[in-house]
Amino acid sequence: MPYMYTTNGIKLYYETYGEGKPIIFIHPPLMGHVVFKYQKVLSNRFQVILYDLRGHGKSGYLPSESIDQVISDHTDDLNSLIDGLNLKKPIIASYSNAGIQALDYSFKYPEKVGALVLSGGYPKVDSLFLAGEYQIGMFMMRTKIIRILSAILAASHKVTKEDQQELFSYAVKSNIQAVLDLYKSCLIYNGTGQLQKLSHLPMLVLYGTRDKFISKHRKYFQNLPKTQIVFIDKAFHQLPTKQYHEFNLVMERFLTDVENR
Repeated sequence: MPYMYTTNGIKLYYETYGEGKPIIFIHPPLMGHVVFKYQKVLSNRFQVILYDLRGHGKSGYLPSESIDQVISDHTDDLNSLIDGLNLKKPIIASYSNAGIQALDYSFKYPEKVGALVLSGGYPKVDSLFLAGEYQIGMFMMRTKIIRILSAILAASHKVTKEDQQELFSYAVKSNIQAVLDLYKSCLIYNGTGQLQKLSHLPMLVLYGTRDKFISKHRKYFQNLPKTQIVFIDKAFHQLPTKQYHEFNLVMERFLTDVENR
């Protein structure tokens, strides 16, 4: 199994598929790289790279010194992986909460990013409903009922029964403290003041038309000159799995445009 060691000595698990322009996918808390199962098909034109965040799946774990340091530590982990694989201006693709990590990496290393893809992304939590979901997740981690939250996420993201089993069995591998720290740190993160740094960067932001409390965050991206905001009809939040066909088509068109610029 392929692993890459970070500058802090954490062993990150990753998988690569195909050749061409690299796309590295970042998963949200608890889910692991398996949530991008249906994006592997993009490897027919691009190099697809999936990895497990520290404390998730098959990756190792080292706690951050403080909550304020958590996002920065994940950013450093991603940089270690990108440098270790010698990736040149990869596309950074993220889902949900992981959009914060993708944005933070781009703020810190703008010259190393070819483009950004945010599925259900936001630069800060600016919805009472979304904040409530964070609080529920934090409560479930504090009370160590990880299996219940894992089951909920697996059921809500499945396309097949096999998907549900795989997503659940992978989620329960997660380190509870790692998940809790991600929830805490992302709840207080605010990247809105740095978004103008990304005016030069091609960005694709996707939402489902039925995902009202997440899609309201589009207001933060709509004035960025190279950003495309796309709504997938009759879809909720779980675009990479539930609407994988439409998601992949939109993403492939965007990446083709980026290549042709």
